[in-house]
Amino acid sequence: MSRHRITLLMTRPEDGSRAFVAALPDMVTDHCDVIISPLIRIQALPVDLPDFDTAIFTSAHGVAHGPLSDDRRAFCLGSATTEAATQAGWQAQQTGHDAETLVATLIAQRPQGRLVHFSGAHTRGDVADRLRVAGLFADNIAVYDQGLLPLSNAAQNRLNQTNPVIVPLFSPRSALHFSQGVAGVAPLYLGAISVAAAENCAKVDHVALRIARNPDRVSMIEVVQILLAQVLSA
Repeated sequence: MSRHRITLLMTRPEDGSRAFVAALPDMVTDHCDVIISPLIRIQALPVDLPDFDTAIFTSAHGVAHGPLSDDRRAFCLGSATTEAATQAGWQAQQTGHDAETLVATLIAQRPQGRLVHFSGAHTRGDVADRLRVAGLFADNIAVYDQGLLPLSNAAQNRLNQTNPVIVPLFSPRSALHFSQGVAGVAPLYLGAISVAAAENCAKVDHVALRIARNPDRVSMIEVVQILLAQVLSA
């Protein structure tokens, strides 16, 4: 068993990081010091919201910075986004865990009227474009931006030590930014939310790199538990 104190380095925005840590089993937090060093800052964008019939949300940030529901329908990616939309008053329907499933569901159901994907300025999957190609009336409106942040001094100081650090990475963009900014001698145990995220951090010197079964919180918690077990058995 590892004789060293382990660090869990959270790189999500502050609220998302704290919510993730709160959902972790006690076994993880009992063994880990938590450092929150957001690599992305969410900022609302000033936009004119269009008339539409049905919303598409691929993150809870889209719900938070998008329009009021007016009891309209919303197709959502993942359980956390669906829960946020439901709490905000939308008639929310979960449509899987990835853009492929979301697009396939919408093409199969062919909802009438105008669909609008309320997203961040940096998004993947080309959801609206692919829906238009399939003959649906769909648009994309960016309602928030994801500005990049450097690792905090506390995070960098810990990475310069020799104790193991577990780093869950929740998007391809944050994984790439981490790989470009990380420095130090700490043994890294990386968790990636997707294959694309894993590819973007694969060149970082690491002891282990684990990819989540699904791009959601439950699977990322599982990844952290697996990585912790590896550290403790080293």
